[in-house]
Amino acid sequence: MEALPMPTLDAAFALGSQLAVLGWLSLILLPRWRGVSELLAGTAIPATLSLGYFVLIAVYWHEAKGGFSSLDAVATLFDSKPLLLAGWLHYLAFDLFLGNWILRRAQEEAIPHWQNVPVLLATFLFGPIGYLAFLILRASIRTSRNDRIARLQAHLPAWLRALELDPRLTAAGLAMLALMLPTALAYAIDQRLFQDTSVWTKPLKFEASLVLYFLTLALALPLTSKAFQASRLGRYAFWGVVVPGFLEVAYIGWRASRAEASHYNVATWLDATLYGAMGIGAVMITLGSGVLAYGLARRDATPLAPALRWSLVIGFALTCILGLVSGAALSGNGSHFVGTVPAGHATLPLFGWSLAIGDLRVAHFLGLHALQIIPAFGLLVWLVTHQPRLGTAAVGLFSAAYAAVTMMALVAALNARPLFGLS
Repeated sequence: MEALPMPTLDAAFALGSQLAVLGWLSLILLPRWRGVSELLAGTAIPATLSLGYFVLIAVYWHEAKGGFSSLDAVATLFDSKPLLLAGWLHYLAFDLFLGNWILRRAQEEAIPHWQNVPVLLATFLFGPIGYLAFLILRASIRTSRNDRIARLQAHLPAWLRALELDPRLTAAGLAMLALMLPTALAYAIDQRLFQDTSVWTKPLKFEASLVLYFLTLALALPLTSKAFQASRLGRYAFWGVVVPGFLEVAYIGWRASRAEASHYNVATWLDATLYGAMGIGAVMITLGSGVLAYGLARRDATPLAPALRWSLVIGFALTCILGLVSGAALSGNGSHFVGTVPAGHATLPLFGWSLAIGDLRVAHFLGLHALQIIPAFGLLVWLVTHQPRLGTAAVGLFSAAYAAVTMMALVAALNARPLFGLS
């Protein structure tokens, strides 16, 4: 039997695609019109696409070459235009059915629709990726709502049980940790390099950094007052950090998949716009630590030993200030490096910081991690001394030295000298 003429196949392809888009629009734009979206996306359109698939298989499968025994056999199978169209209808029908399933499960879980829209778009474009995104979103929502963090802590050592974790920020940190798995797998199998390193190195580093950041904020937010947490600033400490954090990782991961630069990429107006948006997101994330510093410094915050209290306040404040200053230097310089990059120049293992020329990432790293390093020092001082005045003075001196070292690293880099100007 002769295949249908190409115009007929093309028309069927266009019609099937348009029907699928109509179903997706009903899921995204009419989620509460359950009768409409359920009828279109859950029944009528998938059934129509499945009917088209059935007809194509019934008519053309007998003459199919190839099969499913190997990739080459599958490729041969889809050399047939009618069977390729059947495969496309199969894809459209099942992805739409999956999208409808995701929407209904999200509604049962009372997940806000605006949070589910990116998942639906991911399912529309990349099917299984959307399904994985929904699993992560649903697990995060359940973790934040059902007090699972507290139940988990109940099985931990006593000193860990004494810590209170904000469930939403903890769920965000665990979700980011889950995203590291596919990134690590991509790192393991993808041999492509960008600037002499794996294209997936940067996404993996950013994900790890945000896991640590989210979990640090999760420890700090419960130390603020309920009034602060309910305020706009308190809500910003979650939404103003988590939303841009995931968007940053998505953008960096997308660039990595194309072996393109995510930072300093201004080749076209679109690249420049996206890079500018990423810069705004980075500022929003960093400001979250400043917001927490204010919340921890308020009189209604949880009473703490002075050394602990001030180490938290100063650590979070310095992360905001030094992170923004060093970030501005990075953005203004247009490169991590200051000076002419020599061929095969030596770098610091793991971090990749240059040992030959100025590298602004040193100061940026120190600035962004003040909120972990200074409070860790404050905790150590409190455990050792238990003397308020001595502990507070030690925290003040250490914080001043830390800020000075960070600025020394920044000034050295701006003058094209590596590390702290000592190498």
